[in-house]
Amino acid sequence: MAILVPPSGKPFQLHEHLDLLRRLVADVEALADGRHPGRSAISSAPLLEEWALAYRRSPCLMGQFLGHPKIRSGRAGFTSDLWIHAPSHGYARTLSRLYQLGEHAPVVKGAS
Repeated sequence: MAILVPPSGKPFQLHEHLDLLRRLVADVEALADGRHPGRSAISSAPLLEEWALAYRRSPCLMGQFLGHPKIRSGRAGFTSDLWIHAPSHGYARTLSRLYQLGEHAPVVKGAS
């Protein structure tokens, strides 16, 4: 889930994102306290049959890192999952940290 911030500064669907995140944080905090969902909550949840662990792509940024606390300056790479993208305001927030956005990469015509 990425929160997109247009030049107007008013994020799209921000309250819906906040509600989802608050519920996730409450569940993670409960688990950290040793509390799992109760039988009633589990039995009323949707059933997922023939399930398997899978992976999917998530939005992120790529570019050259400068001043990162864990990545050597000048190294190119990918960020963690993108949560807030506000290029008109000069920043992005990934799962792990805030980034100041420098120059945008050049657009290659005809690239898909």
